[in-house]
Amino acid sequence: MSEKITPTKQTVSVQMPTDLVEEMDRYGEGIERPRSWVMREAVADYLRREKAKDDATRVALKQADEGLFISGDAVKAWANSIGTDNPLPLPKPGQ
Repeated sequence: MSEKITPTKQTVSVQMPTDLVEEMDRYGEGIERPRSWVMREAVADYLRREKAKDDATRVALKQADEGLFISGDAVKAWANSIGTDNPLPLPKPGQ
């Protein structure tokens, strides 16, 4: 299957290990999609996941800067208290 190159598309080349290309081609054949579709979907999915991780990291860093986190010591103390006669309440940010 060939795809038309339009003004909104660009051709990009990348070197990849042969086994990865073969796996990608087998997958594409199984779902009746061309290699270019599989690659485009894989890159788009990767970028979505990486952006979500980056966004979450930025939020967490901002919260940490604002003191909105639970210390490791508080988490350890809580975890160690589970199953004892005096379990601690779930720690809250700022502890």
